[in-house]
Amino acid sequence: MCLCLPRSLHWMVQLSTFRMPLDTIYLTRHGHRLNWTIDLRTGTYKSQFPTPTGNPADPALTSHGVRQSYELAEHIASSHFHPKPFYIYSSPFYRCLQTIQPSVEELKRKQKSPTGTEGNIGRGAIDNAAHLDARLENGLGEWFGPTTFFDHPPHPTPSTMQTHFPSILPSVPENKYTPLLHPSRRGETIAQLHNRVATALEGIIADVDAEITDLESNVPPEQRTSKSILICAHAAPLIAMGRVLTGQMPDDSSEEDFYVFTAGLSTFQRKNNRSDKPKPVSEETDRSLAEGTELVRAQEVPIWRGHGVGGGWDCVVNGDCSFLSGGAERGWHFNGEESFDTGPMAPPSEPSILPRTDNSEPERAVAKL
Repeated sequence: MCLCLPRSLHWMVQLSTFRMPLDTIYLTRHGHRLNWTIDLRTGTYKSQFPTPTGNPADPALTSHGVRQSYELAEHIASSHFHPKPFYIYSSPFYRCLQTIQPSVEELKRKQKSPTGTEGNIGRGAIDNAAHLDARLENGLGEWFGPTTFFDHPPHPTPSTMQTHFPSILPSVPENKYTPLLHPSRRGETIAQLHNRVATALEGIIADVDAEITDLESNVPPEQRTSKSILICAHAAPLIAMGRVLTGQMPDDSSEEDFYVFTAGLSTFQRKNNRSDKPKPVSEETDRSLAEGTELVRAQEVPIWRGHGVGGGWDCVVNGDCSFLSGGAERGWHFNGEESFDTGPMAPPSEPSILPRTDNSEPERAVAKL
């Protein structure tokens, strides 16, 4: 009789026999960006300035954010930063690609350089086999609160972003990478966001494990090197990523557990559970995705609470900003569900989010990720 395990439990068996190929994940938030607003009665988005893609919820970085992106690149490309990214993933929004562009370009330059430590397998070196074109994953994209009467702005398409970032995206990105899922344009609850991110990360980790295993199939174990991925995304999804990687979900979602400063960097290392007994698995109370979420390559929401996706990870660096000249800036945390269910039938007391003439803060700052 053949006993088949669900896909979400495969890692339990694998970790009991050997260490997985991917061992480090870096998470960074996009740099300081321009703003947008939304009228809660109509669902109309407006950008502070014209956006490169024409999407009002897809602004560029400010000049300060651009400076942060170059400081991030200097840090990642430095000789003491180890292990260097082997694959790079990003939310498809402009501000995320603009943030990692200097890092990707510098890593590519050093990878091709005939001098220095590039090409070696020593600490801080860039692996010649590293795939440094960014992969656009919609499952890592922006979080919008739930609504029932309008659609949030769509995620930018890979072909559109390739015209803006040809140096860090393949010429035909759709031929190189297919997203695992597409989030619902009607938004998500906080719980649904966490499940969406868990689904995306489970798939990313499985993809990378398989690709590295194939690349190293003829490499003796003692010659295999540490492998990492870099992910650039937004504040809310990044907090959710920290929770689904570690499996630690606080009772209060507003708890400040994982720091997501602009252009800050967090590091997660994979747990080595080869000698550990498998942890008991219990069904979760809520493993739902928002209605309208499209699963493309992903199959199901993994069971992540208590142990984390991909076998579990430890956060060893939380929101490092030591390399940024401005230090830690624009931290963020959840503050309850951000429902957009107001619409034309909302009571007169319901505020709309529009620019104020008195330069004060809007009454509900939903556009802050």
